Amino acid sequence: MKVVAVLGHKKSGKTRLVTMLIKALRDMNYKVASAKHVHHVDFSIDRPGKDSWKHREAGANPTIIISPGEVAIMLRGKKVEALSDLVKMAEGSDVLVLEGFYGLLKESDDAIKIALVKNAEELKTMKGEIIATFENLNEGGVYRLPEEFPQLFKLLLDKISS
Repeated sequence: MKVVAVLGHKKSGKTRLVTMLIKALRDMNYKVASAKHVHHVDFSIDRPGKDSWKHREAGANPTIIISPGEVAIMLRGKKVEALSDLVKMAEGSDVLVLEGFYGLLKESDDAIKIALVKNAEELKTMKGEIIATFENLNEGGVYRLPEEFPQLFKLLLDKISS
């Protein structure tokens, strides 16, 4: 499985680029999984008062919620400490697209990293194999999105297939 990580500061366009990548990969019949890092410590997909929340509060771990259209598994206390943990969760996919996870990936060479920058100053600090922006930057070697998405995507496909 290939891993593509979209990294960048808040409001740099990470979600926008991730959704563009997922759609383009799916259009080419890749099986795509995704994971988004949330910085908020108290974030939960569950909501107080709901039945699944009551299950968790009573001590169930994991809590599995099943509807006609999807299945969600909530694991309390589960930590993702390595990229391999995410890859294991996405088993069966061809490509895992990550949004965020800079801390997990900064020392790793196991992911194709796309760094999104908002200004020339961020060019000095953001590290990635591919540099892109949704802003009006006139910097060489930086893909201007969305106009140059086809070129960025072609480069990404070359890296995925190698």
